[in-house]
Amino acid sequence: MPVVPTTAYTQAEDALNLARALLNDTAGAVFTDTLLMPLLNSAYRGLQRQLAECGVSVLAEQQDLNLLQDPTSGVTPMEISDVSSPQLPTDCLMPQMLWERAMANTADVFVPMEKFTSGGSMLNLQPSTYLRLWEWREDKVNLIGATQAITVRIRYEKALPEITLGTDPVQIRSATDPLAFATAALAARSRGARALAQDLLGAAQMATEELTERYVRPEQVKGRRRMPYSFHRRVIYL
Repeated sequence: MPVVPTTAYTQAEDALNLARALLNDTAGAVFTDTLLMPLLNSAYRGLQRQLAECGVSVLAEQQDLNLLQDPTSGVTPMEISDVSSPQLPTDCLMPQMLWERAMANTADVFVPMEKFTSGGSMLNLQPSTYLRLWEWREDKVNLIGATQAITVRIRYEKALPEITLGTDPVQIRSATDPLAFATAALAARSRGARALAQDLLGAAQMATEELTERYVRPEQVKGRRRMPYSFHRRVIYL
């Protein structure tokens, strides 16, 4: 009876082995793990960017942060950044949505906060019971502050950790082919084999598009039909 794998993610070694096979170096005499690992991580970052551009939710993360009042001012922090307390999640690339709830009222639901997008600095408002507004500027979340402890739920686009070992999981499902083709293309280009690199890059792009479609298509639950050219909307004047 076959052993059922305990994880849904493949290992980096699967992509590395396929890349070596594409480069006609199955034994790894030239393209070792040490040589291919930086190229694999470059392909990994590129695949993440491609999926994020298409709005794939696999790269979204969510955390709750408790903002406490300052003992002197009685106001919660005015920002959430890499150096604040609490700090921005270390894998955060860009926040997408924020909700808030009074920290003492754990039975309450989280209320969406409004994103300030008018440019310039935040509105010059006095802190009140809730935060209400937020903006993303200079790689930090800017806030007005609140006069009570607030729990902020932040949903953000995340960056996956780099791969360091062949046994590390690739945290994108079914990503072996696009990563292997892209890694092999980078390796071939580094050795001056431009024709082979171009061919492998085309295969990598096709595999990436197929993977993106696999992620995006289940979210397209509402069918749509294009209006025929002969269609004329009826207008009723009252």
